[in-house]
Amino acid sequence: MIKPRISRGLICMLMGITLAGCSGNNEGMEHMHTAADSSMVPIKVELSWSPENAAVNEKVNFKAVVTQDGKPVDDAKEVLFEIADSSDGGKSVELKGKSDGDGAYVSESTFKQAGKYTVTSHVTARTQHSMPSKELVVQP
Repeated sequence: MIKPRISRGLICMLMGITLAGCSGNNEGMEHMHTAADSSMVPIKVELSWSPENAAVNEKVNFKAVVTQDGKPVDDAKEVLFEIADSSDGGKSVELKGKSDGDGAYVSESTFKQAGKYTVTSHVTARTQHSMPSKELVVQP
């Protein structure tokens, strides 16, 4: 049989070892929580183009400005501009957006015929996806 003083000593040592293991440096974990919290703030995408009043065979510059918590997002995984002809529901073209700095992604195209088009920017950034759409009218 183990003497009471020895058993108390062993119990104290085990408790000390257990507590020491639980009180390690949590710096890495805090960084993970900070990163997880920031990705929970939704990304915002402002879709625009110029000139606003596009014409047939005129170059149109598309722009998507991506922000998160008011700060530019320059590390988007993917930015695409999908342009769908409203008169031909199944016909669409995708343009790849290139970073222009300060959270802006750009691409350009021309239109061969007048009509109404739906422009959708597909943005994948920081574990999120956003796809705002706007209508573009191309004049003859």
